[in-house]
Amino acid sequence: MFFAADAIAVGSLVQDLLPTATVELYFDIEAEPGLNLTYLHGVLVVNREAGSETFQPFLAESPEAEILVWQQFLSLVQVYPTAPIFHFCAYEVQTMERLAKLYRTPGHLIKPLLSRFVDLHQWVTEKVALPVESYTLKQIANWLGFQWRDAAADGAQSIYWYTQWLQTGDRAFLEAILRYNEDDCRATYHVKNWLAAFIRSEMGR
Repeated sequence: MFFAADAIAVGSLVQDLLPTATVELYFDIEAEPGLNLTYLHGVLVVNREAGSETFQPFLAESPEAEILVWQQFLSLVQVYPTAPIFHFCAYEVQTMERLAKLYRTPGHLIKPLLSRFVDLHQWVTEKVALPVESYTLKQIANWLGFQWRDAAADGAQSIYWYTQWLQTGDRAFLEAILRYNEDDCRATYHVKNWLAAFIRSEMGR
């Protein structure tokens, strides 16, 4: 459900079409700042030609596995070397830079990767004015009609679940984290589709 009539364009839209590709990646991470740990890289692989949407999570079941899931994430994005990577806010790119430095990822791998990131938060804040209290992913996606399966879940809840997993070994906590992260990726996809359609409609006026 779109609410384009309630959104107001700001700034120039004439030369500002969002990237669109046969394969697009929608990316969201989960991290524990207290441990300086990124424990989940979630990627929604959207193949527009095939009409498929596949969620690919790389979850560190222990803090020591952070390097493994980093390498797994890098392997996935290299399978789609020209696919734009959509995310919401700068934290994902900042984390990529931190992990690349920490694990000495070669520059010839990380530099082309970083150039593919598209921050939808920046696009939204620069291009449209929306009737929401704050420009968070949850506020915007909820306004567009997207619903998280765990309505109360947020980043702090994800950290709590991960802490409980480490303490108890109950995989239900991991399943909750994956469910929340997948919904974040799908919400990012939802926002991108709406924003691309809104920009096209404004340009056609």
